[in-house]
Amino acid sequence: MAQKTKQKVQAKRPVAKPEPKEFSIVDLARELNSFNVDNYWDLGRFLVDKVMPTARKQGMFEDQVLKMISSQPGIKFPFSVLKQCQQYYSYYPDVKKRSLPEVFYFDLATKIDESKRRDQYEKMAVDFKWTISDLRKKIHDDDLARRLDERTKYGFDLRERNVWSFDAPDPRFGKVNFKGRLPGQIIANALFYYTKSNDYVVDPFAGSGTLADIVDTVSHFQDRKYKLYDSNPVDERIARNNILLTGIPEQSNAVDYIFLDPPTEFTQKDSSSDFEVSLDAARADFLLKFKGIIRECSRVLKSGGKVSIIIEPAFAGKEFIDFPNEVTHLFREMGFKGIGKVYLLKRSSESALKMAAGIAEVKGIRALTSDCREMLTFQKS
Repeated sequence: MAQKTKQKVQAKRPVAKPEPKEFSIVDLARELNSFNVDNYWDLGRFLVDKVMPTARKQGMFEDQVLKMISSQPGIKFPFSVLKQCQQYYSYYPDVKKRSLPEVFYFDLATKIDESKRRDQYEKMAVDFKWTISDLRKKIHDDDLARRLDERTKYGFDLRERNVWSFDAPDPRFGKVNFKGRLPGQIIANALFYYTKSNDYVVDPFAGSGTLADIVDTVSHFQDRKYKLYDSNPVDERIARNNILLTGIPEQSNAVDYIFLDPPTEFTQKDSSSDFEVSLDAARADFLLKFKGIIRECSRVLKSGGKVSIIIEPAFAGKEFIDFPNEVTHLFREMGFKGIGKVYLLKRSSESALKMAAGIAEVKGIRALTSDCREMLTFQKS
């Protein structure tokens, strides 16, 4: 009998899958640079359709990717522009089929968050045959009206971003013509973001009593309790106390929030007054003062309590001390963590700025002056 030959069945080898292409930020930046700077919609389409899906598969957040791209050397699109382009295409992928010029939809996508409001503006622009200037004016006017409504709701000019500028101090808060008067709107916003109902608030540099005016006047804050101190009190609500000599006269672990607005002599005078003073001596004096102040803040604050301080850098000729950075290091050394930074633009009419420019011109020195303070907020761990 003929033996049946057994056929060997070879097992099929699995087809190797191609390795996914490595996500290269450098390649993305190079490709993005090939777009024209005014071709926002196409740039947005590239980001939404090509970049973001790949980034998500590799566990990356969208903003993280955009920041990594914008930080590449030679990239011509900053993060803010990339973000706007992403929003533009995401909201209006059909922009070329819509009734208005594309610039209308770019403005709507980057200035209006709610889709319902974007649709309303688009309809008004079509019905009333608006120009782009008409649309921008309407958005601006509506934003002002909304802020007025918020003031009616909260009783002050609430700010939602971290750059605060006020044309003039609210006349309800603080004494007019008081030297070093801080616009009460700044303190009101600080109380809004960093305090809650029934918090106990302390102001060791109370000045003319601005914080007390806010708590006593604005109903939104009337459940806060406060104590004010100053070395030279000018209001009956302020107790006399020099924080450098006697610290903060409060019990340990008793305070929820401290607001610090140190007088100008606590930091080195800038180029508006003296170019010759040693910045090394100024820095040493600053550290000595503030180590004690921060130690006192740590002592009296509850666990989780917060402290805000207003500080600005110092310029003297071509030298510079970054006092905000120095303060940050001191707080961190005491176990605090940073939870907020706000830039406080000075009013252009402030006399110190004009004086600085005049002195610099007389002395023949090209010197910068500080035009912006910072409000740093820290939390006790």
